[in-house]
Amino acid sequence: MEFVRFKRKNICDVLSWVKNEAQMVQWAGPTYSWPLTQKQFRSHLEAARIEVPTLYPFGLYHRSRIIGYCELWGYNHRFNSATASRVIISPRRRNKGLGQFMLRKLLEFGFDELGLNRIGLGVFDFNKPAIKCYKKMGFVPEGTLRQSSKVGESYWNCRLMSILQKEWLAKQNGI
Repeated sequence: MEFVRFKRKNICDVLSWVKNEAQMVQWAGPTYSWPLTQKQFRSHLEAARIEVPTLYPFGLYHRSRIIGYCELWGYNHRFNSATASRVIISPRRRNKGLGQFMLRKLLEFGFDELGLNRIGLGVFDFNKPAIKCYKKMGFVPEGTLRQSSKVGESYWNCRLMSILQKEWLAKQNGI
């Protein structure tokens, strides 16, 4: 498997994994509006093309086919922080540890390449597999944004989690 910068030619593949508004919100929060379009995704990816990027999108590829997508978003140079976001795996490839693999690579990039001090994330509280994955990777719960998103007639709670560079290094060194 290859974890590399996201290739724009794979936009349609990633969008095909998102079948409805609820899945879109679960994957991307308030970033997009339904129906999700290539134009919206392309516009979001522009933050990766500026002189000092605030977005680092990655794809997970197997035999040149994309099977996962994730990004470091909101990179703040002054505070050395960013957010792990928009983590998604092809529906046919889920529940095989690929999310954990991608997240490990994303954290390595953030802490080792960018020198970040903190990487945060938000996850809806009903997404138990993702929460379990994030905890395995060393993310610590910070709090809950109660009823922060509305999908249809339902309000969703968003859990905030983060990992600090020193926690990541200790985990890598088995401390």
